[in-house]
Amino acid sequence: MRLSSQFGKAAMGAAVLLLLAGCAGERDAGGAVVGTSERPASWTDLPVRTGARDVVHTDVDDRPHTVRITVRSLVRGSEKDGARVDEELKGTVPHYLTFEVTNTGPRTIPDPFMVDSDLVLMGTDWEDGQEAHLSGGRPGGADLPCANFPPETLAPGASYEVCVTYALPEGVGVLSVLHYAGGYHDETAAVAVWPVDGGVETVSAGLAEPGDVIPVRHDADEDGILELPATPVSVRRGNMADLKDAGLPLTEEERRGVPYYVSVTYTNTGTSDLYNDQSDRIRLLTRDGRQIPEKSHYFMDSEVPGCPSDWIFATVPTGDSVTQCSIHVVTGEGQKPFAVGFDQVDRAGLVAWRAEGL
Repeated sequence: MRLSSQFGKAAMGAAVLLLLAGCAGERDAGGAVVGTSERPASWTDLPVRTGARDVVHTDVDDRPHTVRITVRSLVRGSEKDGARVDEELKGTVPHYLTFEVTNTGPRTIPDPFMVDSDLVLMGTDWEDGQEAHLSGGRPGGADLPCANFPPETLAPGASYEVCVTYALPEGVGVLSVLHYAGGYHDETAAVAVWPVDGGVETVSAGLAEPGDVIPVRHDADEDGILELPATPVSVRRGNMADLKDAGLPLTEEERRGVPYYVSVTYTNTGTSDLYNDQSDRIRLLTRDGRQIPEKSHYFMDSEVPGCPSDWIFATVPTGDSVTQCSIHVVTGEGQKPFAVGFDQVDRAGLVAWRAEGL
């Protein structure tokens, strides 16, 4: 699950500060970073679509700053890079993202190292890569030239280049690099995307077809964790006018977005009545790897055209089925549904169905 609060962002910032003192390389007289060794032959350049994106960085005091992020390269390292430096990363593969940050706004940015906490490396397993500062200087890490030496502040017009390490499970590819403007991974905010060529094809090959029935893990209270047979029924594009009387807590960015209504059918395999609260586990997925959660509407008195909510107050007897509808607001130009995902209880990753044809 992603965090959307500044608390989560500040906590990450504190952890980063503890690690920055051990980053790789040395500074020359002019302050530039000098790598400690030649690049290992095992590293592979990934086809990320490099370039600049103008984005908004929100600092820990909720002040917005306009910045330009220019992605330079994305390199896949080797498993032994991470395992040698941190035992917890054994079995993962480090990926080194190099980018430049430029302050395009009128105010000085405090703690600019926190700009990278707005970035996500999205794996082809629909999971965020684990940000890890593995740069050398730590025991056994002197030959990992992924230096992260941001300045204490960033003046208007100033820039710095940084390399950040993300760990992905072995065998998992990269779908995209994402930047969330509203703080730490806020899906309701504006999003900038740097796709990785071939990522969509890899993800698409692993999707279930729309009519496939797949057991999904759900916490059913008295019956514990049940595997409920589930299948998507439809993904329908709505209209923001549908939601004007619904009382949903929409951000300004969401008010400019497009609502989609996702219906999924479940069957109760438990021994007692099942309360209908599965829709908060549904994610509407985009081609870039964004996971758009539902906008809870179970408390509403009014109906949303095309997405009825009266089912939430009922229970499903053993062996019976129910079709539930959830509302998802997609923001960003050109963004649209690619797949429907279910976030399972006590299990990493998503069960995901192709949205085309629904």
